[in-house]
Amino acid sequence: MEKTDRTFKAAIFDMDGLILDSERTVLNCWEIIGEKYGFADIKTYGISVIGKNKKATVDEFERVYGVSGEPYERELREIYNGLAAQGKVPLKPHTIELLSSMKNAGMKIAIASSSTREEVTSQMEILGALPYFDTCVCGDQVTRSKPDPEIFLLACEALGVKPEDGVGLEDSFNGVRACKASGLYTVMVPDILMPDDEMKSLADVILPSLKAVQDFLNLR
Repeated sequence: MEKTDRTFKAAIFDMDGLILDSERTVLNCWEIIGEKYGFADIKTYGISVIGKNKKATVDEFERVYGVSGEPYERELREIYNGLAAQGKVPLKPHTIELLSSMKNAGMKIAIASSSTREEVTSQMEILGALPYFDTCVCGDQVTRSKPDPEIFLLACEALGVKPEDGVGLEDSFNGVRACKASGLYTVMVPDILMPDDEMKSLADVILPSLKAVQDFLNLR
């Protein structure tokens, strides 16, 4: 297993598709919306907005389908949040082990998620992960969605670290673009979409799981 000899003061995590096994659930919810209202090829649309915040998601819906995406995004969130509230959107394997090992190493930890603050904090609390995070910067706190690096830069600022002293972890293409642009050491852990040539050139390392991340960072 590849390992790094670098040490980092902080780690900044995406949430959906990285530590929360949510992206397949979101795509399933989009397919329910598409079938209900007759939106063709909505899975392709759903994949295209992975990693983007609510405003960017709604704007892209209007561009693709020619109607406001607001009511459909709202209905999707109602379906998804109902599942999340029942604990049906689980953490990815080894999430708690990785977070615990980072805490033991004295690292500061943040979430930088395109989901809303209410969604992030409620889901992390339900699943017992919220206490591991020093701060959460969320999609409703930024003006520019991923792939813009704003959310990662704000997370670094909130933690009091320079981007070059931190590691960012992402699964989505838009997230990797944002993370790399922020100056963080960028780790990609793919979920739905496997890395293409662009991702291979942007990510500093691509790892298959959170357990592999723990090993790569030499954390125990």
